[in-house]
Amino acid sequence: MKQFFTFAIAGLLTFSLHAQTPVVDKATPGKMIQQQASAVPSMANRDIIWSNDISNCADWTFGNAADAVGAPWSDIDLNFECTPNGPTGPYNGWAGANPAGSQAPGINSTSGGNFLMIDSDLFGADANYDANWVENSWVQTAAPIDCSVNPYVAISFETRYRCWDNGGSDGSEKCFVEISRDGTTWPDLTQTYVTTWEDEGLVVYGTDTVQCRYEVFPDSETGFETDNPSYREFDITEAAGNQSTVWIRFRWVGTWGYSWEIDDINVVDIEENDTRIDSYLSYTNYFQTGVYENGAWAQSQLLDTIFAGAKVYNFGYGTQENVVLDIEVDGATSASDTIETFPNAVADTLSAGYVVSAVGTYTVNYALSATNEDTNPENNFASQSFEVTEYSYGRDNGVIFDTYGGDFEYACMPYYDIHNDATIYGIDVAIMDGGEAGSPIRAFVIDLDDPANLGSDGFLAPTYDMLPLAESGETYLNPDVSNSGTGEIVWYTFEFEEPLQATAGQVLGASFEYFGGAALTIAESSTNFDGTAAIYGPSAADGSYAWRGTDEMPMVRLNLDPNLEATEAAVLGCTDQSACNYESAANADDGSCLVIGEDCNDGDPGTFADVVTEECECEGTEAVNELEAQVGLTLFEAMPNPAISDALVQFQIAQSRRVSVEIRDLQGKVLETEDFGTLQPGVHNHTVDVTSWAAGTYSYTLVIDGVRATRKLMVK
Repeated sequence: MKQFFTFAIAGLLTFSLHAQTPVVDKATPGKMIQQQASAVPSMANRDIIWSNDISNCADWTFGNAADAVGAPWSDIDLNFECTPNGPTGPYNGWAGANPAGSQAPGINSTSGGNFLMIDSDLFGADANYDANWVENSWVQTAAPIDCSVNPYVAISFETRYRCWDNGGSDGSEKCFVEISRDGTTWPDLTQTYVTTWEDEGLVVYGTDTVQCRYEVFPDSETGFETDNPSYREFDITEAAGNQSTVWIRFRWVGTWGYSWEIDDINVVDIEENDTRIDSYLSYTNYFQTGVYENGAWAQSQLLDTIFAGAKVYNFGYGTQENVVLDIEVDGATSASDTIETFPNAVADTLSAGYVVSAVGTYTVNYALSATNEDTNPENNFASQSFEVTEYSYGRDNGVIFDTYGGDFEYACMPYYDIHNDATIYGIDVAIMDGGEAGSPIRAFVIDLDDPANLGSDGFLAPTYDMLPLAESGETYLNPDVSNSGTGEIVWYTFEFEEPLQATAGQVLGASFEYFGGAALTIAESSTNFDGTAAIYGPSAADGSYAWRGTDEMPMVRLNLDPNLEATEAAVLGCTDQSACNYESAANADDGSCLVIGEDCNDGDPGTFADVVTEECECEGTEAVNELEAQVGLTLFEAMPNPAISDALVQFQIAQSRRVSVEIRDLQGKVLETEDFGTLQPGVHNHTVDVTSWAAGTYSYTLVIDGVRATRKLMVK
């Protein structure tokens, strides 16, 4: 069965981002992942030889290798589609489907309408699917393209792809562009798993041996995902230059992958002189310096010199001379080193430094130049912007691009470089409208270099296993401090119980956590470098919890303001009881009154956020029974109670439910949590080790699909 696994950061020389990689791994210089597609011009104004926006499906023919006798993909009948609809496989929640298996949005291409798609996820979900199968399907032009008067030729297209490629199928997922000069002779594909697919891409035409295969995503790894859309361009001169008949094929090879989508395909002329800023742009030159990009730099965290970098590429067929990148910020200009000779189809990264200090908004302008006059100068310029603030330290750019969340438990954690010693007083979060008053939330910071915060597999541990350096403690949502998605951002401020003294060189994770119940979402800004933020939550398929990398940056900021004022939490429970909160409930003499789920004011069943206290005029046992009836739950008394070493917490559920347990002390501090995931109907046990606990009163809370039931646990 396909599962969601995490993995270390990988590089790519193109537009991409949304892999699952919560481990902090500063990238290796030279391995590049594109940040924002909007930051880099996608296509120069070259002469178009042939263009197709997939509006006419008859322009394409479809096939697979199911009839290849003895091949490892025999009996497979998966085909590409010409469709306006996105993927529907059970694991395609990554593409925006909710719930899993529902229709996901398609590629956000320029032309819209139809596109070409392989939905391997849907095919792999078939009950008869064999995990040893290697799918091999293609779509190709129905008619030839005439490139007879074009000695230098390129193909470009918009695309979206996510890689699965895990476990026993490592190395099987490949997306190819292939070229044929006669429509029948194509590159071979005879081996199941090889690392040099291009070796079989050689085709003999007469006396010529020609490379006719181009791998679209050569550096993809498990969970890799492109932007939507992503732009790809390949020099196909060797196969297509000066040829009167050229056929194009897109080939998918893999074992139960996700999906690949293609639209707006162009075959274009290549000019002699055409250098350009390509698919990597970073105002911190992240992939060579390892410095995270920040949409908002706190003044105390500014570097003496910041380096901006860009990938540059010679797409012209001629060798370019004296190629240089100029960086301009706030009127000051600096220049990169010079590439004296720059041959065709060669890429490099150029970088130059700049200095900022005052509070304000800064724009980094990039300009590429060479001795040769560029035929397409419009793709030699790009720009990026960021803000310098007094106390706000944010990875996001301050613009709401998307949201994350729901009625389930989750956490969102951007990663932060601490460049200079600083005192951190809290965390700011952009919470969206619609959250229910009293929803349980908290904020905390962890040291990402501390092995204690990593699981046995080397990836981030569940939130309940982490050791916060600082935290706000659990509080209750005040819905008056939230965002509609328009206008100025309203920040929800969590104050730490104790300020955090951070030291230069630390890498911190700043997390917002919601414990589930009613729907609650937070804002995300547009794409950033993958592997620099993570989300903890359920997978779209089976509900299992894990950290997953995200390229959309959660709007969770560090607050360095010594005069920080925390957002006032919502007032819960009985209207005539000002201290009606979790702590007062935990002090109740009657253990059965330790129940969240009953409205004390009118006796009607309430939400998990309503709190029963000893002052309320309600019968605790009746409240327990009503709650259990709501969700088909029986929560038994802990055994033994009082406990000396181990206490057994036992419960019974009538149907499959998502269940977790929390153990708290008398002050409401969480001592232990355990996420059981989705449990089957029946009786379940959880053992609590109380050996090291001081004698006194504690409580255990069962959280079942967002509803919380609590009982008292005594320790001798």
